[in-house]
Amino acid sequence: MRTDAMLQVDAFPGRPIVFLLAISTVLGGLMAGFFFAYSVSVVLALRTLSAAEYTTVMKEINEKVLNIIFGAVFFGAVVVPIGSATIIILQGYATTLSGQLFLAGVSIYLVGTFLVTARVHIPMNNHIATWSPVSPPDDWATVQARWTRWNHIRMGAALVSFALYLGAIVSFGV
Repeated sequence: MRTDAMLQVDAFPGRPIVFLLAISTVLGGLMAGFFFAYSVSVVLALRTLSAAEYTTVMKEINEKVLNIIFGAVFFGAVVVPIGSATIIILQGYATTLSGQLFLAGVSIYLVGTFLVTARVHIPMNNHIATWSPVSPPDDWATVQARWTRWNHIRMGAALVSFALYLGAIVSFGV
């Protein structure tokens, strides 16, 4: 059964889908760039810090990243692709190369980026927030290494997802 929303999407065949793919790609690209820049610059700088300096800097970063612009892009990179994936499935595009590439990108992003952030980084950041720069825990370097390793994983997932989104746009209609 077709709903009015489905009929509206069909009013311009393919165009709303391409628009949603483009918005998803921009948001995913922004997040991939954010995690990439962090992995290839900030992480390298953090490795040079003492335990007290690392604690202070990480607490500041984790506080400052919680802003409306980052939040809009971070959550937009989840909500828009999920909505787009739903439309792709409902409109029958899931069997096309474009649909398959996009759905793979959404899956990789959700598991490799969003879930890693929610299940690994947020709990670690909350733990780091309890540290005192005056007396950081003895295992701070282990926490730092784990945080860094998982950041590289979510960066890789975000980059792969972004590439799949781009592939979906390029192959649309093929």
